[in-house]
Amino acid sequence: MNAWVPAITVNARCNNDIKLLTNSKEMTNISFYITAYSTKKQGRSYNLSAIMAKGFAYHSRNTSYVDEIRDQQRKLLFRLVHAINREQELAAPMVISYLMGWKDSYCSHRYTPIYWSSFVTAILEAFPELR
Repeated sequence: MNAWVPAITVNARCNNDIKLLTNSKEMTNISFYITAYSTKKQGRSYNLSAIMAKGFAYHSRNTSYVDEIRDQQRKLLFRLVHAINREQELAAPMVISYLMGWKDSYCSHRYTPIYWSSFVTAILEAFPELR
């Protein structure tokens, strides 16, 4: 029996036979890869709610009850952001770019704005029959 699939033929523009890999080493490997990728192991910074809960607990312990409410909320947001930043894993190129004083992005070209009105004027001068 030929395992011909019309959808593959139409979309890939060729006749590819399919084979169900149920008991092979390749099937085992891809199953483990997909499962590990979709259910990522618990890393340091994957659980953002736990990091924020720790930050909130610290805020609650170290903020006096008498403080003004606006100041309390400002301190809470400040401490939560710093708790997240403290646990964040940074890529080496990003760290080096900040240490070297480079900007966040690299641009290899200089861009010049083109205004639509000047473009239309140039087109109408070149082709007066478009008026």
